Amino acid sequence: MFRFHLLLLFFGALFSLAAATSAPIFCKCTCFKNSTLIQLGPQSSCAQCTHAYCLSQDLPICKDASAARADVLSTCIQRDSRKDQIIVWAFILGTAGLLAWAAAKRVHELREGKKRNAAAMSLNRGPYAQLSATTN
Repeated sequence: MFRFHLLLLFFGALFSLAAATSAPIFCKCTCFKNSTLIQLGPQSSCAQCTHAYCLSQDLPICKDASAARADVLSTCIQRDSRKDQIIVWAFILGTAGLLAWAAAKRVHELREGKKRNAAAMSLNRGPYAQLSATTN
């Protein structure tokens, strides 16, 4: 029962951490089929990511672009959110934990088998010898 509560506490903390952090927001500026990402500040929103914003950044890929034509495309995206990172790390740690558990279980089984074989040898029997019938 204690493990269940501990696991519940762990996942609750993981969930609150994932919900509390915000993902960085980027403005993807595409000029003439070439793109670049510009990170927006923490107080900025996606409304700031416009054609005019991309042109005001004086990007080398937008050198000959004009706002009047369809040379500039702007897209607001989120990348590398904390929630995604937490999910990936939880999966990696969970998988590593399961592999470690399987390895530890196998080592334990091998040690127990050696102990049984040693006990059988001390009784002058082979590891798989038939038990002799005892007569009363």
